[in-house]
Amino acid sequence: MSVSSHLTPDPERRLRLIHGNIYDSLKWTDRKLAAVALLAMLEMSAIGLAVPGGTLARLALLALCLAALVSAVAGSPFIETLKPVPLLDQRGDKPRPGDTLVSEYDVARYSQAELTALLDRYLGGGVTGTPYYEDIVGQIVIGARVATRKRRLFAAACTLAILAQLCLAIRLAAGLTLP
Repeated sequence: MSVSSHLTPDPERRLRLIHGNIYDSLKWTDRKLAAVALLAMLEMSAIGLAVPGGTLARLALLALCLAALVSAVAGSPFIETLKPVPLLDQRGDKPRPGDTLVSEYDVARYSQAELTALLDRYLGGGVTGTPYYEDIVGQIVIGARVATRKRRLFAAACTLAILAQLCLAIRLAAGLTLP
């Protein structure tokens, strides 16, 4: 074994590792979105049965309904479009020198060409060696953009669910007890 044999880059293995991490994060976000939607629906039915009408109860139901809707939108194939989604994609954020290439948020800022050139330097060369490797980089970029969109929608769904909880807590604190 020569001295330089251990330094020879293996871009496919490294790219597959980055690709796998991003898609694992994407699957985990999908599970969390499904959990938020399920909990919102269960809580909506519980509020409908246990809490009589009232402004705060209706606001809580509305917030939970929106949380379930946002979760459903995040799980839909429309989020996985290759075109930019104006409200969910990062606008004006350019790559920065401190970006890490394992974070979906940082990877999503790059175009495929920019990321290919950066990964070629980052991984020690070989990424631009074949179109196959560049296709893997393209899948990494797409996965990072979708994961970032879904995480933003997950944050919105959680915010709505928390708002619903606050409405119910205010109602209970105001002395309006459940029947």
